[in-house]
Amino acid sequence: MSTPSKVVKRWEITAAYSGCSSRDFLLRAGEFSRQLIKKVRVSGDVYVNGERVELWQPLQDGDVLEVVFPEEERGAIEPMEGPLSIVYEDEDVLVIDKPAGLFSVPPFDKTEPSVAAFLLFRYIQKNYPCTVHIVTRLDRDTSGLMLVAKHAYSHRLLTQSLQKIDRRYKAVAEGSLNADQGMIDQPIARAEGSIIRRTTSPEGRPAQTRYEVEKRTGRYTWLRLQLMTGRTHQIRVHLEYLGYPLAGDTLYGGSACPGIPGQALHCYQLNFRHPWSKKRMTLVSETPGEWDRFA
Repeated sequence: MSTPSKVVKRWEITAAYSGCSSRDFLLRAGEFSRQLIKKVRVSGDVYVNGERVELWQPLQDGDVLEVVFPEEERGAIEPMEGPLSIVYEDEDVLVIDKPAGLFSVPPFDKTEPSVAAFLLFRYIQKNYPCTVHIVTRLDRDTSGLMLVAKHAYSHRLLTQSLQKIDRRYKAVAEGSLNADQGMIDQPIARAEGSIIRRTTSPEGRPAQTRYEVEKRTGRYTWLRLQLMTGRTHQIRVHLEYLGYPLAGDTLYGGSACPGIPGQALHCYQLNFRHPWSKKRMTLVSETPGEWDRFA
């Protein structure tokens, strides 16, 4: 087997950090966690101008600092071969268009296919030295765009600004909503006696969902939604609260729809700041063709 590839990042030191140690630079400018610093110190490598150094050694204006990250542990995920629709990939991030019916991460028994298992198989095939870091998960029966960090450092940067990752959804709700737009502001808690189901509750965590009607088609209302918070099953719970459950969402009051695997909910747009280049990125995805029946 060929030698695993390495994850490497480089910085050019400015006068503002002259005299600062590599460790302090990485904590302050690099936004490293102390845990990541420790992993680099123990199992990775740090170079300044091509020469290996210790993290305590000072930096000078114009130096080039290079960090070679250690190989990551895979954890308990079992790799599984399977198809992935990758809409964007570089050395730091992946964006996947997930079909409905596929888990984001393996369920408890580890036997069902999942995005994480498919990605890990792909990483092993490509001899990539990292584990899977999913940043934005989707429920099994929700389709659309998912953001994945390619390595632990990218994951650290993305989760530090998780509230700035903007996810937009399209959905089909049962019935005809009266208001053309609005904000659902209802706390969400775990439903009593269930480990899966959620419900609105004054004792729950704050949750806000903004919605806008795209069109009404008799029995159904097509919606665009924006998550202002990120609670489990948030859109599904909020629409049940309004009295307009998602089509196909039998867990939250909707009726089963033949040919639709679960709720009619799709993450159609993902907007985020790239963890390394810092550029804003926007990716989009078309709703599943099966939704034509709701037109």
